[in-house]
Amino acid sequence: MKSWTFTTYTVAAFACSGLAVALLIVNAATNSVMLSVLLPVAIVALVAGGILSVRARLLRYRDRDLTKR
Repeated sequence: MKSWTFTTYTVAAFACSGLAVALLIVNAATNSVMLSVLLPVAIVALVAGGILSVRARLLRYRDRDLTKR
């Protein structure tokens, strides 16, 4: 299985964060009818997006480290 690249992590983080925002907009549009379902899913999506973003940042720093060359 091929390792993920910086771009893959970045796109995945953006998609997770976008999903969280979309879920919060749907929650607001439905007057919080499905709050007990949408809010936990949005929180999980935000956490996953944050983790993927940090992983992308670390991968980018590791690839740009000039002291190893």
